[in-house]
Amino acid sequence: MNVTTFSSRACAGTAVLLLPFLSACTADTAAPAATPGPTAAHRLADSKALKLPLDDYLLTTADAGELARARDSLLRRCLGGLGAPYTPRARETADIETNERRYGLADAELAKQHGYHVPDTAKTAEDYPPEIMPLVTGEATTHNGVPVPEGGCAGQAQRELHEADLQGALALPQKLNMESYLKSQKAPAVVKATEAWSACMKESGHTYPDPLAAINDKEFSSAAAGTHEKEVALADVLCKRKVNLVGIWSDAESEYQRFAIEADKGVLAEPLAAKQKTMAAAKAAAAQ
Repeated sequence: MNVTTFSSRACAGTAVLLLPFLSACTADTAAPAATPGPTAAHRLADSKALKLPLDDYLLTTADAGELARARDSLLRRCLGGLGAPYTPRARETADIETNERRYGLADAELAKQHGYHVPDTAKTAEDYPPEIMPLVTGEATTHNGVPVPEGGCAGQAQRELHEADLQGALALPQKLNMESYLKSQKAPAVVKATEAWSACMKESGHTYPDPLAAINDKEFSSAAAGTHEKEVALADVLCKRKVNLVGIWSDAESEYQRFAIEADKGVLAEPLAAKQKTMAAAKAAAAQ
């Protein structure tokens, strides 16, 4: 199992071109500084419920789950209309929360039990049977004399949910989301807190320059967590709490994100509207 360093949304899209933020300051309007200054960061021991400003423009874990359930509902309705009714088992997911591991592991109980590994949870989502798949994918053009929608029932569901438009619109917020993570990592307050975390880890007998070096240690790449990995992971979490790394880092990144949103407010209206349109369609589909 691969170890997850932070939310997959932070990694969304490859070969992202990182561009510097453009200042939105004017003589009459004050905008947040491009580099967050020292602030009294709020205390944050865990990050399960952490919300960042750009989350409103991206698909959160909850959004993705709702969208998946809507697809299932639309697929069932489409297959029923073709005279091939099929109902997959209810979905259960083991998805971590949107920002739960954005700054590395922050859950002491998970560290004790699983180290840096994401715990396995039974997932009951299944593929459709072979006889149904041509109707799902569109490989079949008719069934029982009834035309199959272009792209199959899956294609029809994607159109009803406006998913193609949404994916295109998400490119900018995904880019800003990655930028804010990388920039906040170098913010003075975060650098100082990371150094304090590293010193705390050394006192516990573990030498790492930062949490990402610990969670990506090749020693911890086995299928299951060993005793040493669990010890390091727990020390990591406790040191994060001691120096308030999650609180300081999330505060710094939130400021970067607010600055980015203010600078690109007009352009970000499109992805926000696209997300709202898709999620409204998902709610309507699930209610049918």
